[in-house]
Amino acid sequence: MRRNLALIVVLGCLCLTAGFAQVEKPSDLKYPALKYEPPDPKAFWTAFANGLRGYVQEDHSLPVANLSAYINYGQLYGPKEKVGLGQLFGAALIKGGTKSKAGNVIEERIDFLGGSLNFMVGERVSTLSLFVLSKDLDEGLGLFFDVLMSPEFREDPVNLARARLVEGLRQANDQPSSVLSREYERLLYGDGPLTWEPTRKSYEGLTTADLQTVHGRFFYPKNVILAAAGDFGKADLVKKVNAIIGPWKSGKANFPAFSKTFPEVEPGVYFIQKKINQGYISLGHLGIEEKNPDYYAVQVMNFILGGGSFTSRITTKVRSDEGLAYNTGSRFTYRWGFPGTLSGYVQTKSATVGYAISLILKEFDRIRKEPVSDDELATAVDYYLESFSDNFSSPMTTMGNFATLDMQGKPMDYYRTFRDKIRLVTKDRVLEVAKKYVHSEKAAIMIVGDWEPCNKGGDQFPGPLDKLGKVHRISLRDPMTGEEIKTQ
Repeated sequence: MRRNLALIVVLGCLCLTAGFAQVEKPSDLKYPALKYEPPDPKAFWTAFANGLRGYVQEDHSLPVANLSAYINYGQLYGPKEKVGLGQLFGAALIKGGTKSKAGNVIEERIDFLGGSLNFMVGERVSTLSLFVLSKDLDEGLGLFFDVLMSPEFREDPVNLARARLVEGLRQANDQPSSVLSREYERLLYGDGPLTWEPTRKSYEGLTTADLQTVHGRFFYPKNVILAAAGDFGKADLVKKVNAIIGPWKSGKANFPAFSKTFPEVEPGVYFIQKKINQGYISLGHLGIEEKNPDYYAVQVMNFILGGGSFTSRITTKVRSDEGLAYNTGSRFTYRWGFPGTLSGYVQTKSATVGYAISLILKEFDRIRKEPVSDDELATAVDYYLESFSDNFSSPMTTMGNFATLDMQGKPMDYYRTFRDKIRLVTKDRVLEVAKKYVHSEKAAIMIVGDWEPCNKGGDQFPGPLDKLGKVHRISLRDPMTGEEIKTQ
């Protein structure tokens, strides 16, 4: 018996060794092409009562249920004199309770059920999300729709939520990365809803009546899209939801009109003083909207430029070759209804700030002037093709993505056509969109760091920083008052 077992082990090892011997290096390994067809949103679209719609998928793999409501309301929807209203609404919807239950009662009951109920307000979309065991779905639905339909905004929890938001303002200038993100957007977008920041005064001027106005204006069935997945029957879920939302009255919101006119930003260096031993840097300009037909080519181009982690040009040059930074690259951001931003970014020690910026600018110029290689294009395209199925990693993720498409008015064949549009990107198209959308000569270079060592530079790039363009010294604002801080 032992001799037979030993023989089996030896044969197994020989087979394993032979298998490895078939290739000399990992890159020689060959795999069959990944075949995956995305689900069709139409198969999951579901009509509920009163004009409420959603995307629903049964999933009996675990005895749990997930439900999210996507509401067309966000922080951008309030006037300037009410800035911070979205943040307060987000903090108070659940904690403020409903007409029948105090907020702490709702939270304690959800905790007892081993579930969760969360609410967040984004720029233009708010999301209420429920997770419960499937055996508790009836009670979970009751609590979920009670919050969604009948919030009370009781005075004490609203005051507490407001006080916490005000206290949070005190830390607004503490983290260099947060300062950089906020001030870079303020520079590129100018004064408007995208960059307005709440202050102590604006928070203290908000009332429970303001919160009720928001709810009455935006929270009605036709302005909400549900996403649901879990261990339930679809027809049964629809029946239960319809029974609850019967009294929910419809409405018609007047959505604000947003300007897409933004200031022309003078190229150069914009420096924010902070006594730290590194420079936090973003450099670039406004980008494109996601609905732009060049979106797919821009995605591939940016992957090669700096979005592709260790394979990208900026990461290879700044991190791998020069050892200047751990965190560096480029990004094209996207936001619903507005152009996003292009930014090269890096965090590096003060003495190498100028040198790191110069390397990124050279990569901006390089991708505009010379075609990318066949290998670079293949790596970028393969990334988007092979990671495509991540959009459908779980039934709830899938339903949420479909609800987002619907909310933003994107074509419902977005996912079905995505890979074909990526495959159509060529080296010529990458060069074309790089010339069209990457402009190093227009770059606004924002630095958060300590002026003296950053301006002095080092051996590879001796200062001053005005070699990179006109230097503008930017004063931070006191987050409590919104006024400029005169001394740093």
